[in-house]
Amino acid sequence: MKKNKKIKFGIPTGGIQNPTLELFKAAGYNLKFDKKSYRVQIDDPAFECLVTRPIEIAPLVEKSILDGGISTEAAILESKAKVTKISEFSYGGGEEALIILAVPENSNIKSLKNLKGKKIITRIPEITKEFLKQNKISAEVIFSDVGVAPSNVIKVPLVADATVEFIVTFGDPIENALKEFNFKILKVLMKNPTVLIVNEKSLKDKWKREKIENLGLLLKGARIGQEMVGLILHASNDMMEEVLKVLPALKKPTVTRLRGENWFDVLTVANKKEIRNLIPKLKRIGCTDIVEFPLNKVVI
Repeated sequence: MKKNKKIKFGIPTGGIQNPTLELFKAAGYNLKFDKKSYRVQIDDPAFECLVTRPIEIAPLVEKSILDGGISTEAAILESKAKVTKISEFSYGGGEEALIILAVPENSNIKSLKNLKGKKIITRIPEITKEFLKQNKISAEVIFSDVGVAPSNVIKVPLVADATVEFIVTFGDPIENALKEFNFKILKVLMKNPTVLIVNEKSLKDKWKREKIENLGLLLKGARIGQEMVGLILHASNDMMEEVLKVLPALKKPTVTRLRGENWFDVLTVANKKEIRNLIPKLKRIGCTDIVEFPLNKVVI
């Protein structure tokens, strides 16, 4: 490390904090989060971390107060921060982070045009106003900065008619996301991935750029590794055509002939969800010695 040189880096609070810390650990970094002081210590002395909200990280990066950080697409758009995205990723198994416009299930609002003259409560007013502008809808936007999504739904219909809110789906239909609150989704405004961002000034510093780009590569690889597993199996020459048809892979699987035999070692990588259907198929084909193993990182 260059003497006395530091990369000031933003670590987010809120719903993406724990997944972010876990991803850093999966990428090979040892972190310690002190809940009392709200500080993160990292075993790479090049990084000096600030723990704060994603909506604050984006403008701090733009102003070069921070060199880079982990934020969200929504935070960048809401703050109108001019930053460069190094990599983006979702968290969790099969989850998708979204921003949606929702109303109570018994609401008279059946379509976007019914929002005319109504009140919409949200903690992302700029994104909401831009959405209304693009759809030529005249409605009042009420700002409410709540801690945990989707808390704003409880304020409808007491103070507003609709809400623009954050949700996370876990492979279920989007329509089910707010069922427990007796709400229905009128419109999905956008996806809201987590992003690693950096400012232009830091990008021009060769040392900082390399460190942050390397971090992005490792985080992305660790994130893919969380979703994938390795698979190795034995298949005879007669089975190979059928085996290759059912095997998914980032690229073609690695096939090695076993010495002195008409059998092959087949090595591939597959999504964890695919494995539960794939292994029984391979067994029915006649494959043997099927072994599934975890992956730390998958760098594409």
